[in-house]
This record gives sequence, structure tokens and C-alpha cells, in this order.
Amino acid sequence: MNIFEGVTLNQWPFIGPLIILIITMLGTAVIYSILFKWLPKKLYNLFLGPAALVGFYIWAFPMNLGFHEFFK
Repeated sequence: MNIFEGVTLNQWPFIGPLIILIITMLGTAVIYSILFKWLPKKLYNLFLGPAALVGFYIWAFPMNLGFHEFFK
């Protein structure tokens, strides 16, 4: 018995922005690691998470402005 037989879901509106999210978060983390490798290890590790969150904010603002319509 398949209860989802008639349900269709287009995955591209979800997959495209998530791929861009992962790329921007990794990109900001790589830029952070290149620029701030001279920091002490504990301080470097402390700021690595917020550096990835900056990537999330870089991704979130264009998505809020309507960039997500591109993927529909």
C-alpha cells in the first residue's frame, strides 16, 4: 500500500539552493583558513564556526531578495 502514489515533488527548488549554501559556507571557511592561519589554534578553531555562519548570511540575503525564484 503506497500512500504517496499520486504525490510528486520537484526536488530542484530545494537541491539547487542547498548546493549553493554548502559552497558558500565552505568558501568562507577556506578564505578564513587562508587569511587567519597565523592565529593561535584555540582562537582559530573558535572563530571557524562563525566564519562558516558568515557564509550562511551571504547565502541567505540573496535568497530572501528573490534569488530562490531562479530555481523554480
